[in-house]
Formats: sequence, C-alpha cells, structure tokens
Amino acid sequence: MVNIDLKIALIRRFGSQIVAARRLKIRESKLSFFVHGHSMPNEHEREILRKALGADFFSQEGDGPQAG
Repeated sequence: MVNIDLKIALIRRFGSQIVAARRLKIRESKLSFFVHGHSMPNEHEREILRKALGADFFSQEGDGPQAG
C-alpha cells in the first residue's frame, strides 16, 4: 500500500522524490520501496526521514504516521 503521507511530505519538502533521495543520501529505488510499502527503512534511515520531514511515517504497528 502506498504511503501517501510520506510521498506528499517528500514532494512538499524537496520538490520530487529524486531530489529527496539525493539530498537524504538514500538510493531513489530504496526510497520508492518505502513509499510503495515494499520495504521498511532501518532505524538509521527512519531517523534521517524523521528529521528531514518532521514526522515518523513508519509506525511499529503499521497504523499510519506518527508525529515525532
């Protein structure tokens, strides 16, 4: 399932997912997997995204974004 909140936050902050990947130093293909729900970020990647976007979009229970 697409993590639409994450996708919107990336576009609002960086203008595109490709620019976000470059600035966050996360491969674009990996970031795309996160957005499309094919994989979850590790703790380091999750922290990078949380700091850059101001929210945690990967809850432990899978119940949506968590303010953080």
